[in-house]
Amino acid sequence: MPTRKKGTKPVRDVAKRTNRGRKAYIVPTERNATGFVAGESFLERNHLLLLSLQVGLRRVSDQAVCIDLENETLVPSRAELPKKAGRKVTSYTADSEYERADGQIGVCESKPSAFLEKHAEKHARAEKILSKYGKPFMTLTEEGFTPVFISNLENLKKALSSAQEQHAAEAGQKISRALLRQDRWLTHELKQWAALTSADIFFGLAYGVLRADLTQPLFSATACVEAAHGTLDHLMFVEL
Repeated sequence: MPTRKKGTKPVRDVAKRTNRGRKAYIVPTERNATGFVAGESFLERNHLLLLSLQVGLRRVSDQAVCIDLENETLVPSRAELPKKAGRKVTSYTADSEYERADGQIGVCESKPSAFLEKHAEKHARAEKILSKYGKPFMTLTEEGFTPVFISNLENLKKALSSAQEQHAAEAGQKISRALLRQDRWLTHELKQWAALTSADIFFGLAYGVLRADLTQPLFSATACVEAAHGTLDHLMFVEL
């Protein structure tokens, strides 16, 4: 299990829970000073994976915001929560926080849709408190996170690995030559014409050479990719 750098620990370090027999799901990302973020469930992991790839974000943190629900304030850590009748006040720690390129900070909660009603009041209180601090709040569920979409996100993450930079550059050159011939291709025809692998297609998508609908299968008989002309708009998955 990777360790956190000093001064970068979240409010609740779910990565440490593996020492108590619980699983943590690690997502490597340069958008966190530690080099990774962690989730307690596969659902949280999928949401963190999305945030690590979404265009327009410069920072992603896990378990970073502790909300004092009774006094309607944010506190730096659970240890600093005030006490009431000898017990700490009711609090809530959101699953993730992001910072956009324009400096706007927002908070996300990961929750299965079946539990939304149960937690609706708590989430509404959290949203109200966070709004006082200028931080929008949103809840992400399993909706839209199909096996196809998750697999595409995972392959994009692999394509962006620093260890793959040379392969990515070579794939980009092959794809660019093919795009001089035509802007839009059936994926299987592009692979055949330019002698590409499936990994090469993800290199093109990750670096803005190609674009496609990543919620759909990329290698079916009718799947298409097209020239992205350097843009990464296809990596705008949710509105934050």
